[in-house]
Parts: sequence; C-alpha cells; structure tokens
Amino acid sequence: MAGKRVLVCGAGSIGRRHITNLLSLGAVVSVWRARSELLNEVSQEFPVKVFDNLSNAIAEAEAVVVATATDQHIAITTEALNAGRALFIEKPISHDWRGVDRLCSLVEGKIIEVGCQFRAHPNLIALAQKLCKTEEGRPLTYRLAMGQRLDVWRPAQDYQAGYSADSSRGGGALFDLIHQIDIALWLFGPVVEVYAVLDNIGDLNIKGDDVTNLLLTHKSGVTGHIQLDMASPVYRCEVEVMTSNALINWSNAQGVLQQRKADGISIIVDSVPDGFVRNDLFLMHMVHFLRRLDNPLIPPLCAFEDGVAALKVALGARKSNLLRKMVTI
Repeated sequence: MAGKRVLVCGAGSIGRRHITNLLSLGAVVSVWRARSELLNEVSQEFPVKVFDNLSNAIAEAEAVVVATATDQHIAITTEALNAGRALFIEKPISHDWRGVDRLCSLVEGKIIEVGCQFRAHPNLIALAQKLCKTEEGRPLTYRLAMGQRLDVWRPAQDYQAGYSADSSRGGGALFDLIHQIDIALWLFGPVVEVYAVLDNIGDLNIKGDDVTNLLLTHKSGVTGHIQLDMASPVYRCEVEVMTSNALINWSNAQGVLQQRKADGISIIVDSVPDGFVRNDLFLMHMVHFLRRLDNPLIPPLCAFEDGVAALKVALGARKSNLLRKMVTI
C-alpha cells in the first residue's frame, strides 16, 4: 500500500480521518477542498500537497476519496470516473437522483467502494454469516436504530452550519445515517416497499428530519423497522433480528453480538477484540480499498450498486413521507 497516490476531496471531520489513516498506511496523500481559502490550514496540519483545482488534483492521483458534503458527490465522482481513477465515495452517494444514471454508465470495470464502514465491523460480519446458516432458522423481522443529538455528534463546529443539519444538502437523519439502510440491504436483500415518517420534532432547529421511522419489506419476505435520529440524548447503534429459532441482538457501544433461544439462555456469539475503536472500521475499509488497486479481482466491501440501492430506498422513503403511503421501490 505504501506509495499509492490518493487524493482526498474534502477536509471536514471525515476527510481529515481519511487523510490521517492514509498517511498511516504510507500513501502519498493530496487534498482538494472546495473552500480554497481553507487549504493553508490543511497543509499546516498534514504533510500533503493541496490543490484548489479539482482537475489538476485528479490528474496527479491514482485513486480518489470523495469526503465532501453530499451535494458535491456527483460532480466530483463523475470527473474522477471520467479520468479513469479508482474511487472511494463516502455514503450516501448522493442526496437525489440527478446525475446518478450518468454515473451508472461510467462504473463498469472501475474500482469503487462506497464508504459504508459498518460492513467492516466484525460483529456484523459474524451476524451476516450466522444468518446464512440454516440451523439459526429463517429471518422473519428486525429492528435497527441509530442516532445521537447532532450538537453532541458534531461538537467541533456549529452544527447548524454543516451539511448534516440541512436535508437539501444531503443531511438530516435519513441520509446522514443511511448506514442502517445499507445494513438492512446487506443482511436481508433488496427492498421492494417502504413506508416512512420523517419528523422534525427535536429542539436543535435543523433544516431536516431529526427523527425518522422506516418500515421496509424485502423481496425475501422479511419485514423490518429502522429508526434514525439526530435527537437522542444517548448514542445508540443497535440491531435486533428475530429468526424462527432465535433472537439476535447487537450493540455497537458494547461491541457484542448476543443470541437467545427458547430456553432463555443468552450466549455471546461474537465480541470485538480488545482495543477496538471506531476508527478501526474506517482503517479496515481503506486497507481493503487500497488492496483492490493491486488486485481488482478482490470484491468490494460495499459496491457502487449497493450505494445506489440504499439511495433508492432513501428516496422512496422521502416520497413515502410526502405522499403518506407505502411506496414501491
């Protein structure tokens, strides 16, 4: 991985995380930032080359990481793919459908990862493997939840000024926490119907949904509930799956996957290793991406098609909320 020339687009909290991780992996990192007046602080903080011209920045890189505000993703991604670069695009791939069809025509043969880092979580990998085993019974339904007050989640900035607080820029709970939709698609397959209620009922005065509830029906027949928020006083990121033989629970905060059967006995199925931290997910996903640069036959952790599928569900949810009825995906 050492010596890979990687351009990071964006230098907010996630962009800086990617810059730090790439440098630790020995990559030669460059940075483009839409707000060119802020480039000096990036070059002072990191040993990187900075650009205020996107085309020039892409020309010098072999791979591009898109970690800007969501409403900038399509334009940057399109230019990177037109230049033939490998691509790591943070979730969600966009906040609407404009330009996505064009992207779909450019991805064939390209190395692309979508930054849904929970696909690298060892507990969730263990859960995915468990659900494939017939002795665990048939999956019937699930509950997923993720959220925390946005002013706690984004303490280093004015939370109202960032894109996370503005659904027109790809923020709001539905799009910013699309991880949970991706987890549902990963574990239970394509979604065929969605019913959604997007609320703005907290006290943070953001320009988007801060409490969102989704009811999903999968092609497999599995149904489930996803709750996303930017209002919870306590961080939560949890999964509960009911199969015909067991109840399986995962808590990201505890780093433990547990199972209970009819006898009522709870057993630990999987737990994270000592010292495991959130950044390990970002680091493991980036290592996987860089390995694919040398071996394109390695499958993606989260493919472009997976990102498109999650976007379709999110857009269906937005439509369902507007129409106040179930929407077919």
